[in-house]
Amino acid sequence: MAPRNRARDTMVALLLLGALLLLPPVLLLFNRPVLVLGIPVLYLYLFAVWALLIALAAAVTRLIAPGEAGAAGQHDLPADAGTRDA
Repeated sequence: MAPRNRARDTMVALLLLGALLLLPPVLLLFNRPVLVLGIPVLYLYLFAVWALLIALAAAVTRLIAPGEAGAAGQHDLPADAGTRDA
């Protein structure tokens, strides 16, 4: 499987994992009147899931070669797209 296809499939799996971790029944497991370092457990859980999803997305995007990432989008615009005639 090509690295781009594998990265795309992994990103879809990451999306599904994020959706699963943020479902209300899962959130209810952490909605307790317990404080850790003065912060509610639910807030710590939400922050941890958010940080984990960002870190995993960053790791997955490194699977795509730097030359491939922007190659498709660079040639879509005409050469004079950045200039404007006044």
